Amino acid sequence: MQKSYIIIDFLGLIDENLSDYESFTDLVCIGYYKNFQASLNAIISKKPQLVFFHFSSDIPLTLIYELNQYLDELPYFIAVNGNENNAYSALKHGVSDYLLFPFKSIELQKSILKFNKLSYNVSTSKLCIRSNGDHHFIPFEKIVYLKADNNTTDFILHNESVVHGFKTLKYFEGQLPFYFFRIHHSFIVNINFISRINLGKCACYLSDNTITIPFSRTYKDQIDLIIKRMG
Repeated sequence: MQKSYIIIDFLGLIDENLSDYESFTDLVCIGYYKNFQASLNAIISKKPQLVFFHFSSDIPLTLIYELNQYLDELPYFIAVNGNENNAYSALKHGVSDYLLFPFKSIELQKSILKFNKLSYNVSTSKLCIRSNGDHHFIPFEKIVYLKADNNTTDFILHNESVVHGFKTLKYFEGQLPFYFFRIHHSFIVNINFISRINLGKCACYLSDNTITIPFSRTYKDQIDLIIKRMG
């Protein structure tokens, strides 16, 4: 089962180091953050299972303490720094593991193996959608995209059927796993069904180009992340 991670790094060094390693077939990056508040908000809203955290004076380790005010369970933190002497401070703040810059292949591999051994699979594989008197239990992997319809939400499934949910798109956004991306005020897509993205037309094509939905400039960072993930 795939697991999600984010990168917190003011200087952008982690991404450069990770680009040399292509063994993350079961890990999906869902965001890069370069300041304290954006990193805090991303962990709370996106709920990544793993965080690569390049801590510094710009984004200090106190981020972890602040997260404890809001979350019952923290993600697995791999702290990253260029100074071995900072490892003790990082571990005191509650990180799970520590890596030195530049990464050594074997040390990175051991960190990922430890994370995989300790992490838990998501037990919920279906979403409950209430519609009239019905309660539909839909497997996440069968949902192609979601569309806002006033204060309700339409779920378009892989077999082209539609289930109408009596809650807003924003409500359901918080119930979805990490491979669903909001690309428009009215649309959330399952990236596993994306077959093509046209930046000039601001269009996203799904299910072998049989479905076309727009994306907005407001969510361009989400499109960039999808392209980076799938490219």
